[in-house]
Amino acid sequence: MKTIYRFQFQSHVPLEKAEATLMLALIAAEALHGQPNVRLSVRYLFGEDKHACVIDGDNEIARQVVLIFTQFLIHEFGEDTFQIRREQHDIPAPQRSAQQGKCNGNGECGGNGGCKGCDQTCACGKGVEA
Repeated sequence: MKTIYRFQFQSHVPLEKAEATLMLALIAAEALHGQPNVRLSVRYLFGEDKHACVIDGDNEIARQVVLIFTQFLIHEFGEDTFQIRREQHDIPAPQRSAQQGKCNGNGECGGNGGCKGCDQTCACGKGVEA
């Protein structure tokens, strides 16, 4: 199971300020756990179309960031300006691609094959250049 926290903001809450508030929560968590640990443990995404933020909460550091972020949001915008839902999702086991190892460097492998002389995992189509 994968746990995520979904923050749904009211339309008048500026997402730029909410994201800046999350940055402060990340800095606070870095003071407790160190910057490398926080960077490796926390993933998030802001979506303007849904006026929401999703934080991956599968570990203790991420959970603490969620708690700090929540408190900062209450202080900055008020209790009634957002809602939080904890969601759990099943994660299917990763499937190996039939094309694995057959990459010509143009992204057609979907990131599953060797890339431009790279003997390891391909980065094609992932915004990474070899």
